[in-house]
Order: sequence, then structure tokens, then C-alpha cells
Amino acid sequence: MEKHTTPESLEMISNVLTKQSGSALHDSQVHVYDAVGHPVYTKNRNGRVLENCDMGGAVQRCHHWSPLDEEVAFLKTKRDAIQGSFDCAKDRHVYPWIDVNVRFGFIEYASEAKKAGK
Repeated sequence: MEKHTTPESLEMISNVLTKQSGSALHDSQVHVYDAVGHPVYTKNRNGRVLENCDMGGAVQRCHHWSPLDEEVAFLKTKRDAIQGSFDCAKDRHVYPWIDVNVRFGFIEYASEAKKAGK
């Protein structure tokens, strides 16, 4: 998270996590080193399978409430509106989730024939 995009309602919890972990590299909920597609602290066969499947990813420079809008309307402050705390692209949170579901077969790729309506 970055100070200029952190909603006022998340400042306290963000500061607590920064103090607790010794690092500001988090989204106010999850530390950047724990934000991976496999278990970090639980070691077992399933965790190793997930770790081997993990494709990595980029760090999203935003807070974990950024996809919300109406749901957090009652928390928004004037400062949040001025700095656009909740005005990021919402699809940045959705497409990685879709990609994972396609990769594991929960959503099927559409063939070119299907796309063309044949």
C-alpha cells in the first residue's frame, strides 16, 4: 500500500501490521511475502503441488478494499474521494482469478469455432 492511496479507514490496521511485521510491504491485510498461490507456513504434499503450479505474479500497489465501491460507501471520507482511494481498475482483481479457474479446468477455454458461433 502507498500512503497517497490508503483509505483513512485502513490507516490504523495498516500501521499495526507495519509495526508487527517490521515492514510496510503489505495491503493492510496480507504481507507481500505471504501473498503467493501456495501455503507458506504449512508444509505438506498438497502445498508442494500448489507451489510447483505457482506462476508468480506482480505486486498490486493498492489496498485489499480497492475493488469495492458501494460496499464501502459508508466508510469513504472526503480525503478518500480527493485521492481516489477506491478508484482503481476493478478488473485487475478479477482476471487473475479467472486465469486460475481456467488453468485448473473450472472454466473451459472457448475454441475458435465456439467463439465464431459454429
